[in-house]
Amino acid sequence: MSPLLVIGVLASAAWAAAGLALLRAEARAYGRRTLHAAPAGDPAAGVRYAFTGAMSPTAKESVREHLPSYAAGLAYHAGIFTALGLLAFTLGGLSLPGPLRMLVKVLLGLGTLSGLGLLLKRALKPELRGLSTPDDVLSNLLATAFVALALFGSSTPWLLSAMLLLFYVPLGKLRHSLFFFVARRQLGAFFGRRGVFPPGGSHVR
Repeated sequence: MSPLLVIGVLASAAWAAAGLALLRAEARAYGRRTLHAAPAGDPAAGVRYAFTGAMSPTAKESVREHLPSYAAGLAYHAGIFTALGLLAFTLGGLSLPGPLRMLVKVLLGLGTLSGLGLLLKRALKPELRGLSTPDDVLSNLLATAFVALALFGSSTPWLLSAMLLLFYVPLGKLRHSLFFFVARRQLGAFFGRRGVFPPGGSHVR
C-alpha cells in the first residue's frame, strides 16, 4: 500500500471532519429555540425513542408502505459502515480475523447490490427521477463504488474511491452522516418534552 495513498485518505478524512464541524458550528449559530410551555414529558426518553422505535416499520407509514426500499437502505448503510470499518483496519495495518472475513464480504456484497438497486429505482421511477438532483446520483455512485471496491481489499482503486467519498462528504447530501443524528436527536428531545415521544409514555405529572 503506497504511503502517498494512505496520506491522501487521512487528509481526506481530516477534510471531511473539519467540514462537518464547520457545518455544525454554522447550524448552532442560529441559536436555541426558547420553549415557554412547561414540559409534559421526558426529552431523554424522546431521544431514545427517536433512534429506536420511531424508525421501525410499525411507527413509520412511509416505511411500512416501502419495505423493500427500507430493507435495501439498511443493507446499503450496513455495507457503507462495514467498508469504513475495513478502511480503518487497513490504514491501521490490521487484518480481519478469519471468521469475520466472510461476514464482511456478505455485508459488502449486499451493500453494493442495494446501492445499485436504489440508484436504479431512482432512475426508473418517474416520480423519483423528477425529484432527483445530480447530488443524489453522485452521492450514491461514490458510496456504492467505495463499498464495491472494498470487496477486493486494499487496492489502489479502493483507496482512491475512499479519498473521493471523504472529500465529498461535507459538500453534498452525504453531510447527512452528521445531520441525521443531530436532527433526530433534536426531534426526539422536542417531542419527548411535549410528551408525544414515546407514544403513551414518560409523561410528566
